Amino acid sequence: MTLSRRDFALGAAASAGLMTGGAGFLTSAFAQSGWVPTRDVELVIPFAAGGGSDLLARIVGKIIVEEKLIPQPLVLNNRPGGGGAVGIGYVAASRRKDPNTIILINGTTQITPILNPAARTLTEVQPIMNFMLDDFLLFVSGDSKYKTAQELIDDIKAKPTKTFNFSTGGTTDIMAITVFSRALGKDINPVNFNSGGESMTALLGGHVDGTIGNPLEFMGQLASGKVRALGVFRDTRFSAMPDVPTLKEIGLDVPNFQMWRGIAVPKDVDPAAQLYWQGVMEKVSASPTMKKYIADNVATEAPIVGAEFVAFLAAQEKLYRGLLAKPA
Repeated sequence: MTLSRRDFALGAAASAGLMTGGAGFLTSAFAQSGWVPTRDVELVIPFAAGGGSDLLARIVGKIIVEEKLIPQPLVLNNRPGGGGAVGIGYVAASRRKDPNTIILINGTTQITPILNPAARTLTEVQPIMNFMLDDFLLFVSGDSKYKTAQELIDDIKAKPTKTFNFSTGGTTDIMAITVFSRALGKDINPVNFNSGGESMTALLGGHVDGTIGNPLEFMGQLASGKVRALGVFRDTRFSAMPDVPTLKEIGLDVPNFQMWRGIAVPKDVDPAAQLYWQGVMEKVSASPTMKKYIADNVATEAPIVGAEFVAFLAAQEKLYRGLLAKPA
């Protein structure tokens, strides 16, 4: 599905501003790169509409267009499937050297090839910038009989393995369920969907017993009472959710890990274009709109750029592989 600027409520005036921006885009950082977009820019989202990745991509797109950060129109293109492999495969096959293409990447695009070595995702792109880090929460539906994490954990432990089904919106959620299962000593069945939105629908429809996901995918449902947060996968409680305990508080030794979320360009894009997009994304990260989005969704600002982002991802892969390693 291809979505234009109009799909995220930007009017013709904004479009005209983009098309005629001219010298307004030639900041010193961009001028140093020696390159600017020459046609419509395509933001590839290798995940389905409605999930956390899609939501972030639309905020990035909104900022780029409304703040006139590029001199060409921006088009959003959702290409879900395979834990990011379908969308990134599309980029690798047809956009490999195209500097007018940018790609939404996250922890799922890194974990997918760990779980499925035949999949090629993050190695097919050049990371540009990370924006944020998301922690994980344990959720049940608002009408669930489980009012606390302890009640749910006790029931899981008391019943045969694989009795409970949890929905997932990607491979990072699968990883969260894996580390949760190991801490419990009981396997939970992951029921896999293409996005956090589909995972949420399964939870609200009563098709699964629970889910583990990032706050940004659940904030509206939390506020309305349609879902209930039972436990936090980190060492401290969220200030925005002071009544939700950490799982460690109730004696469950669940390792800490987070979902990173950022932007890449195709693998073989010229360094000048990489520098240009780095400058654009630094402006996106510094935007008040982005800062509000991160704060509203109980996430953590984590602007990491260029070579530092590449080094960060190497450390993350080591962490993920360690967490997923089968116990001896």
